[in-house]
Amino acid sequence: MPETKLIEELRARLARLESATRPRGRTNMVGAARYIGKSEETLRKMHKRGEGPPRNRIAKRFWSYSYDDLDAWLASERGDA
Repeated sequence: MPETKLIEELRARLARLESATRPRGRTNMVGAARYIGKSEETLRKMHKRGEGPPRNRIAKRFWSYSYDDLDAWLASERGDA
């Protein structure tokens, strides 16, 4: 069916656009919380329970998050992975 092919082509194009506009590198807790659509407090509570996206300590009180890890975590939460 031509409609199915068109829809798949549009989905592929949308995925390319999303990946091109997604930030890369690392962010802090504020940026990570905003990126995943949660509050900082919720993110802190999730980590306290051993949940949430992976993070790396960069100082005694500061954490760093990779956008790739955040994307993977979001996909797993949606059930994509």
